Amino acid sequence: MAAFLNPWTLSTVFQVLMVVHFIRHRPEGYWFWVILSLGPLGATAYFFVEVLPGFRWEMPLVDRWERRRRRQWLERIVSESPTQEALSELAWSCGKDGDYRRAIELFSEALDRDPHDLDSLYGRGLSAIETGDYEAAVKDLRALAEADAKYKLHQGNLALAKAYEGLGDEDKAIEVYRSILDNSPISRAYWGLGELLAKRGETEQAREMMQAILTKQLGLPRYLRRQERPWVWRARRFLKTLAA
Repeated sequence: MAAFLNPWTLSTVFQVLMVVHFIRHRPEGYWFWVILSLGPLGATAYFFVEVLPGFRWEMPLVDRWERRRRRQWLERIVSESPTQEALSELAWSCGKDGDYRRAIELFSEALDRDPHDLDSLYGRGLSAIETGDYEAAVKDLRALAEADAKYKLHQGNLALAKAYEGLGDEDKAIEVYRSILDNSPISRAYWGLGELLAKRGETEQAREMMQAILTKQLGLPRYLRRQERPWVWRARRFLKTLAA
């Protein structure tokens, strides 16, 4: 035990952990050589620049306990004096817990009180997608798009495209994805459009969509590149599949 706790062993273990993190998250390639060539110093630099900023300080169990406590409190509020705000918040809480049917009921009650509540309309549409009721989802999310086409930086339209895909209406889904990309280069829209084009055999256009995800990273600041990494990995894997 004492041998394991000596500084050289601990620094080696730390260095190995940073290499594992690099392989899993694939930041800029030069970090691999920084970690290997500079040893513990390089691993420490990598930890502070790449690992620490993306570290989730929230404890999942604590977060779940807090959400459950908050939901119980909201249930009491709704049962005693249901306000539109309390109904909507409780509905979102139910959605996070996977209780989508209850969420739909609460969002519907909130919308009865305020038909112009776009957050509840969006939430009900998302919950309908999760229950497989794509027709209801399309109805809500299309109404949301008509009220605010850029709702939450196009999150409403992205959900609408997903709902159309669920219905099997690929033409409508492609139309929505293209309308999003006409306004903003969102990686999720490039990915969704590229996937649908590939299904149709339009591989060259699908390749262009995936390449667009990779190209847009060049001008992004570091914190945004970190957020974009999952889409970069997906795009790279997809391009390899197309090339096979």
